[in-house]
This record gives sequence, structure tokens and C-alpha cells, in this order.
Amino acid sequence: MPDSISPADGALARRLTVALCVALLTTFAWALYRYTANFDVWTFEGRRQLALQAGELRAAQVPLREMHDAPVTLWGGTNSPPAAYLVDFIYTRCPSVCRVLGDEYQQMQTQLAAQRASSPASAAVHLVSISFDAQHDDPASLREYAREHRIDPALWTLAIPATAADTRALMRSLDVIAIPDGLGGFVHNGAIHLLDASGRLRGLYEFDQWPQALEAAKQLAAARRDGP
Repeated sequence: MPDSISPADGALARRLTVALCVALLTTFAWALYRYTANFDVWTFEGRRQLALQAGELRAAQVPLREMHDAPVTLWGGTNSPPAAYLVDFIYTRCPSVCRVLGDEYQQMQTQLAAQRASSPASAAVHLVSISFDAQHDDPASLREYAREHRIDPALWTLAIPATAADTRALMRSLDVIAIPDGLGGFVHNGAIHLLDASGRLRGLYEFDQWPQALEAAKQLAAARRDGP
């Protein structure tokens, strides 16, 4: 028969178990403390706001293809890029937030078109909608979305990254998440991203805050124009 555990060995085992539990709880608490920024931030969007304030988020410069399947380069890729970009992430089959964003971008486009002749700041703002649904959003789908929302390419670029890897890199660089919903669509960020000419994230706005986003973009463009 195996030897029975002595009282001393049992007490030692219990102390080791308690010590292990304490160590695990301490490690978990420390990780939670770091992840939630001293227990102040509990949501993913809250963490994005902290990263934005720290200047840590910059859009990756990946190859894009627009609705006519031509390559297009944004933020920092031209000799004279727009001073400010307002960027959202969509997929054209989306029946909800993407449609709302499309309507709001159409309103912003109308305002920019009316103001660009008299306002250099408005002329330096460019709208961008990027699809992350490479499986379904071919050029024909993008053109149909553009037709529905009366996209003027001079003011509003509709594009999709060239490859799935490019899509992941771009979305990861801005901490944008899109998760399959099990019904053929996605649950995803519906924010409007304000980027400067180099692609650095300068502001985050909820989709119903488009007037504030547009005003902030014009202010950013004016500051760049009036700067040294």
C-alpha cells in the first residue's frame, strides 16, 4: 500500500496551493490593471481613445483599389495629399450602420462641394470609405454602392485593400474590428476616423457625430494651411 500523506505534508501542500492561487490572482489583477489603464478604461473603444490621445495610431499605407479597379494611394502617398481625411470602414451588403454612414457621407460631400470654391480648408478635406469584405465587394459592387450614394470621386474615394493581408494590416493599424455575425454579415466599428496627411489618427467620432467630424477635419486642414 502507498504511504499515507503525513499531516505536515498535507499542510505544506495546502500552503503551496494557496500561494499558487495568490500568485495567479496577482498576475491577473496586474494584467487587468495594465489593460484597463489603471482600471479607468473597460471598453475597446476606450482603449482606442487612449491610443489616439497618445498619438499611437497611424493608418498603414497599403495598396488600395477603387471602384473602377484602378490602384489608388492615399495619406502620404502623393506630392500634395489632402490635409485631412474622414475615413469609415464598410461593406456594401451592410443593411444598417453602413447605409447610415453612406447617407451621412453624402451630406458631407454636398457641403464640401458647396464650400470648396470659397474655402481652401474645405477643398483640402477628402472623404474615404474602405470596404473590408473582399469576398463580396468586387468592383461592380463598389460601383453600385457609389451609384446609390452619388459618390463624386473628386471628393469621396470608395476603395478596398488589394489583398486580405492588406485589409488586416490597415484595420489593425487603426484598431478597427470586424467580426462575422454568423448570418453572412459583420459586427464592426462604425466610427468616422479623422486622419491627417500622413495617416495619423487625429480624431474618432461616432457615426451620428459627422457634423463634428467634418468641422474638425476643416480645422485640421486650415491649421496645416496656415502653419509654418
